[in-house]
Amino acid sequence: MKTYIKLALMVLATVMCTMRSAALTATNDTLYIYDTWQQMLDKTPKKMVINPLFDVVSPHEIYIVTGNEKLDRKLIDDHLAISMGDSIWLLSTTYLKKHFTGDVKHLNGYAPVFFNGKAAYITQQGKLSLKDCLIGSAVDFEYTCHAADYYNIDFVNREVKKVTPDNLSKLLNAYHDLQMRFEGMKDYKKHEIVEDYYFKYIDRLTQDFMRPNILDIFK
Repeated sequence: MKTYIKLALMVLATVMCTMRSAALTATNDTLYIYDTWQQMLDKTPKKMVINPLFDVVSPHEIYIVTGNEKLDRKLIDDHLAISMGDSIWLLSTTYLKKHFTGDVKHLNGYAPVFFNGKAAYITQQGKLSLKDCLIGSAVDFEYTCHAADYYNIDFVNREVKKVTPDNLSKLLNAYHDLQMRFEGMKDYKKHEIVEDYYFKYIDRLTQDFMRPNILDIFK
């Protein structure tokens, strides 16, 4: 999963950085719009838009632009997620603010989302700034992806929490062996260690038949 996530973030960063921050069109592309988790998991969109326009504040804060501000607001307020192709999925942070507590207040626009039947999380910009992405002489996409911050979506408690060492330790309470291994690491607070054990947590949760599916909580 870790390799797939980094690859997907590299694709997203490449696409969005070429668009810059002015509303540019994704020529001959189709934007798919989803209203429920069921639609997302089944890949059955509610509607679609041909050749959409985007306002890219950063690869982690993106807006759809129609030329009508009220419609733009309605799109992000009334819909759960959008997708472009098979690898880029974006979740409405307005949806998160409506249905979840926690670290959601500073989230805006559509954010990259990764999910399966039991787990979901979004990413936010980490150490690199948009300026680094746009005008850096040598953008290191591996570092860009590595520096992304992860925000875990807890469907049971309806919370969104940034994955920090402390928050990850709390998540790992459910899997004591992983918790002990994580907390026993000498450099457990380093980003790469937190990232690695968060993906281990996602893998374990996904295989845990005792954990409810997303659709058991959100239809």
